[in-house]
Amino acid sequence: MRPVTVPVVVADDSRTILELILLTLSRGGIETASAGDGAEALERIREHRPRVVILDAMMPNGDGYDVCRTLRADPGLDQPHVIMLTASAREVDRTRAEEVGVDEFMTKPFSPRELRQRVQELLESPK
Repeated sequence: MRPVTVPVVVADDSRTILELILLTLSRGGIETASAGDGAEALERIREHRPRVVILDAMMPNGDGYDVCRTLRADPGLDQPHVIMLTASAREVDRTRAEEVGVDEFMTKPFSPRELRQRVQELLESPK
């Protein structure tokens, strides 16, 4: 059975933030799938083969760094663009994100409009 593709998978353990991101993207006409932790994020990524993945840095069952590292190490995946969202703006976190292969690093609180615009740009760009 062929996977049902959606352009974006969003993973965040905060229900409020997850719902905000899903609403923001849906208002832009962007289809999504969601996950509440790292293990579920990997399931959704494998299931839906998204072009963009939005990961919360700190989640249970595998944080965003672990998910990105696993994603980048899996040659069977399509290597989507990865946006990391985090409440920490420390340089060490940015460096860690770059080391695991994150494409974009955004701090919370973030502008929903800016996030939607960046996702749209990534969806339109070649990988």
